[in-house]
Amino acid sequence: MKVLRKLLSLVIVLALIGGGVTYALTPSVDIKKSEKLENIKSTKTINDLNSEFARNVSYKNSKAVSTAKIDDDLLALILQNSVGKDSQLLEGSFKLVGSGIEAKLPVKLGLWNTQISTKIRVLGANNKVELILEDAKIGKVPIPDFALEKYLKEVLTGTGVSINGNTITIKSLGLPLKVEGIETVGGKITVTASLNNAQLLAYR
Repeated sequence: MKVLRKLLSLVIVLALIGGGVTYALTPSVDIKKSEKLENIKSTKTINDLNSEFARNVSYKNSKAVSTAKIDDDLLALILQNSVGKDSQLLEGSFKLVGSGIEAKLPVKLGLWNTQISTKIRVLGANNKVELILEDAKIGKVPIPDFALEKYLKEVLTGTGVSINGNTITIKSLGLPLKVEGIETVGGKITVTASLNNAQLLAYR
């Protein structure tokens, strides 16, 4: 890909200045086999998420409002169900840590096997979800936002999301409910959602 070739050139220049391409492209922490998305066997199902929404529902201001928490188990299940069986994302690692998701994805860059790593903040309101990629690196080398933006636009072409710098925005969720808010605290994602009267009738 053109973006990766340009990124490779940038990495090589930075690496030579810093003391060696191989060192620069070697990840600080490798992805363990047990951490790969394809190897995670979730103990939960989507029904568990639906059940939590049902347990926490309340009715106010002419709409039903509820919350549910997503942990590592459910996150892995959601990601596994969202990507194709041949997706490169299955080789990656995605873990909830503190206020975000620590993501690591192996990539081939020229002659080197390396890894892209980033911390993803997940925010949501008004039926819109934002994924903010922070501290993105390839190996040990930071990826500038302009290069990250070009890479994301290339790999996410046709998905319907918008890219601005290090932020991925998903506006069309295609859900029978409205996402009111999303926050990540203590290694869990809390989702608040609502349905108005018309949506409730349609959902039934």
